[in-house]
Amino acid sequence: MRTVTTYDEIAVKATRYWTDETGKRRQETRKFFQTQNPYNRGADGFPKSRAQIMQEITAERDAWLASFKKEN
Repeated sequence: MRTVTTYDEIAVKATRYWTDETGKRRQETRKFFQTQNPYNRGADGFPKSRAQIMQEITAERDAWLASFKKEN
């Protein structure tokens, strides 16, 4: 018999919009996520809390959006 364990996924979505060189409106959506599980550990060696994970994925999302603004 096989045991399947599922973990809670903590996710944040971000969408960036722009108009390309031909005048068409474009958008790109990306999902930033991590799961809260005993193997997802922080630098201190303890499992990450939901707040720590949210802080990390929000910072990753903000960096992604900021890099797009610098390109355009």
